[in-house]
Amino acid sequence: MKRPASGSQAGPEATVAHASGPATPHVEAGPADLTPEQVKTLLTGIQSDRVQRHRNNSHLEGWDVRRTLTRIFGFGGWSDQTLELTCIREHADRIDGDIRWWVVYRAQVRLIIRTTDGRVLSWWDDTAVGDASKQVTAGQAHDLASKSAVTQALKRCAANLGDQLGLSLYRKGDLSPVVIWSAAHIYPESQERMGEVGPGATDPEGEFAATIRGRIAGATTPEQLNQIWSAVTEEQEQGLSGDIAEGLHDALHARFAEMTEKPEPEQIAAAQDAEAEAPQNTTTSRRGGRRA
Repeated sequence: MKRPASGSQAGPEATVAHASGPATPHVEAGPADLTPEQVKTLLTGIQSDRVQRHRNNSHLEGWDVRRTLTRIFGFGGWSDQTLELTCIREHADRIDGDIRWWVVYRAQVRLIIRTTDGRVLSWWDDTAVGDASKQVTAGQAHDLASKSAVTQALKRCAANLGDQLGLSLYRKGDLSPVVIWSAAHIYPESQERMGEVGPGATDPEGEFAATIRGRIAGATTPEQLNQIWSAVTEEQEQGLSGDIAEGLHDALHARFAEMTEKPEPEQIAAAQDAEAEAPQNTTTSRRGGRRA
């Protein structure tokens, strides 16, 4: 493909790479062919230290999804196929005299799961878009954008396998399990549990607000408060709700006022009087004087 000159843009569907037409997998097994250990792991909620947060969104990293698939289904127990990889935008422009590249790819990926004896258990197809911006070379931009698209599509396929592969994170970043049971494996003990989707204990925005309020309370200088203000503003630009942002800004204003407020002369005199009239400690001498 001919590269566009600086400031130009390639047309849509500029580059298309297709896999060699893989046939639809023939399913040879069913849910009952999963081992008890696999079922138990899949029904377990995700560990918090595996979850990353970016621009107010929670997600799993690509390497973590691949690791988890291998841990649950074994080496060779899963595979992925790139069914389509299309460059849908390529743009170059100058920034401060240097050429920079913007590239966007769309990928369609298939995830295939097998039983421990190698039979196809299930498969999913999904699509995603990946982008790269302000890259120094066209090669770097294409490499980053294409890999991002493929990885995102794989992650979407894997979410069909439940909480361990990130399903609960689509529920506003919740870490609590949302599957909990499956009648094909473990039937709920009561009718109440049939409608249960997890306690929803995790709240990314609430956790952020609690952290910020703790930082505000512990701040000792206006400079620290300015840094916190910038953090709240940045989070608001990335989607933090207006009510939470307003409450945090109000708390910052109040803390600023506490730091900058100077006591009146009458308050100083009253404090000195109270100190002078306090009982004297028999082991520690204290001096107190009354304001003339």
